[in-house]
Amino acid sequence: MMSKNDSITPLVQLEWDKAAALISRGKRIAVLTHVQPDGDAIGSMLGLTLALRQIGKEATPVVDGGLPERFAFLPASHEILSSVEDLEVDLIVSTDASDMKRLGNAGAGLRERGLPLVQLDHHQTNLLFGDANLVDARTAAAAEGVYDLLQYYNWPLTPEIAQCLLTGIVTDTLAFRTNSTTSALLGKAQVLMETGADLPEIVQRTLATIPTALMRFNAIVMQRFQLEPEGVIWVTITLEDFKEAGLSFDTYVGLSGYMIQSEDAVISATLKQLPEGGTDISMRAVPGYNVAQIALSLGGGGHLLAAGCTLDMPLDEAVQTLLPMLKAEARRGEKLYT
Repeated sequence: MMSKNDSITPLVQLEWDKAAALISRGKRIAVLTHVQPDGDAIGSMLGLTLALRQIGKEATPVVDGGLPERFAFLPASHEILSSVEDLEVDLIVSTDASDMKRLGNAGAGLRERGLPLVQLDHHQTNLLFGDANLVDARTAAAAEGVYDLLQYYNWPLTPEIAQCLLTGIVTDTLAFRTNSTTSALLGKAQVLMETGADLPEIVQRTLATIPTALMRFNAIVMQRFQLEPEGVIWVTITLEDFKEAGLSFDTYVGLSGYMIQSEDAVISATLKQLPEGGTDISMRAVPGYNVAQIALSLGGGGHLLAAGCTLDMPLDEAVQTLLPMLKAEARRGEKLYT
């Protein structure tokens, strides 16, 4: 059975020559990724940083907010900067960000200097905000896009780069379990493993291990999840939940991905209270549904089955705004696997 989402044309904008010209001219390059980074963000950023160094560039990885501790095992992770205040560069390269605001204050600060930007991404909702865009929504992860870049430009692939890129691929595909996993991707993963990437270590460190405080947090929050008749499962997350669990607010919690595993759910959502008063929304869907269009309409973005946005309103208003949209998509869609 085919899904209506199969008719959506993947966004592909690969400006290889433009990107090559900018990278060729750049000597000192800031490599950025999005705020509250996941494994693909960190893996693609570090992999690209190391690749740029292989061709003689002075490349510095930057994450607004710093490195999540669970990715500290990756090569060059200890070199990540959390601010660009004293960083002198002549080019920006970003990975895994669908729009400029996802790069946070670091991205905004560098862009205000008038620096050119090469952006590499795989989100269907990418706004093509770079001076050179390397966007391919057919790829399962930004890290796969970096792999393709290395192949296209014939740059060296080292064991350290391979470890970073396989981490990005594994985390964004949940160890090759998402519908974005293709035979071509598995072939690339094989090359990365043959080059030196350690798949068991990556899975254990990123997918099979979570902080005890996060387990406590999940137990607190999941007591109040709601399952709607349409198949929408959702929950609100408050600042007090983090405090009670002893968990840092910046921790990636991933509850929308957990809740979508419910056999009765077709769409999941978490609505997280932000310190400044807004609400951060994370959505997931099973094949046959599209949460990217919801996120895009609310100023966010992402993929068909995984998207998010931030609303400038308190939790209760965000629920009233989002829930009808989720229910409408749940009624419109059709489960691909029944």
